[in-house]
Amino acid sequence: MAGGAPARRALYPGYCSPSMAIIGTAFYKGNSLWQTRRVTLSPASRDDIPKRSSRAALHHDGTHWLLAPQASERTVRPPPGLVPALENAVAILQFLNDTPPHEAALVDLTTALGISKTHCHSILKTLVHFEWLKFDHRSKTYRLHSGLLSTASSLLNSPVLEAVRRSLSALVQRIDIPCLLTQPMDDDTFIVIDKFNGPKSMEISFPIGHRFPRDACAQMRAYLGWQTPQRLDLWMEHWTAARYTSKTPLDAKSIRASVAATRERGYALSQGEFTEGIMAIALPIFDRDGQVSLIFNCSFMIDSFLPEEKKVAAEMIRAATEIHRATLARPPESFPVL
Repeated sequence: MAGGAPARRALYPGYCSPSMAIIGTAFYKGNSLWQTRRVTLSPASRDDIPKRSSRAALHHDGTHWLLAPQASERTVRPPPGLVPALENAVAILQFLNDTPPHEAALVDLTTALGISKTHCHSILKTLVHFEWLKFDHRSKTYRLHSGLLSTASSLLNSPVLEAVRRSLSALVQRIDIPCLLTQPMDDDTFIVIDKFNGPKSMEISFPIGHRFPRDACAQMRAYLGWQTPQRLDLWMEHWTAARYTSKTPLDAKSIRASVAATRERGYALSQGEFTEGIMAIALPIFDRDGQVSLIFNCSFMIDSFLPEEKKVAAEMIRAATEIHRATLARPPESFPVL
């Protein structure tokens, strides 16, 4: 047809040239209205996809490799607006925990958080009373105090977590590959609960409380691999493409395929898709209600890890089996057992 792509678009409203993509259509009764939104899109470059950092970097200190988090922006969850005083107290604790040098004066907190001086001072005195904060009379600054650990002791020392730690410590001794234990949160992100380093292998140094994004490839696939189709659909509704490395999947079809492959394979796998040069295998840990409560993943350099994939995966499945038996968990029938 003469006229090329412009002529074809005039005759066929839904037509897209190879450099374009339909991102939304709408039909009204009787097809009286057909709305199509188009955006220019280069299939090769996908420059419209935002680039993000995994906030991890691989270093060598002369004796061994170290996978460590990079400095990152402080992520703040918006308050629900229910109890302002409590929300301000939480904001103070988060600020002191996340912001170096992890201590601040009253004026620093009021300026950074927008809390009135009188209100902020009352909250600080209350937190000091309960030993959640410690006040330095010399420098007139506040910092977190160990009373927080006492309050959270049941969380830190739960029988389930102790059973998980025993199995994962033994796992790392067997395979000499570091392991990271994370917990899925309500916003689908993953928070580091514990870490386990072997005697010789690469060391991981993510601090307790480090938060991985919801699309961290290995954890995300392990979390979604044995979920219902409805749960996967709900997760996908809030998914937006982000490029962490040159290998990161950038379309919904690839994401769904990676989740399906996880279930078929029996474990989640990421090869340089989240952090350059790093391969990871991950598995979920289920609770007594059959829900995913934790995720553990082992990470190492791709070249060294790839030949050991099947062996490491089998050892990880064995560890998951031990944990589920020790905690009376109810993994899905399709979940691998050794």
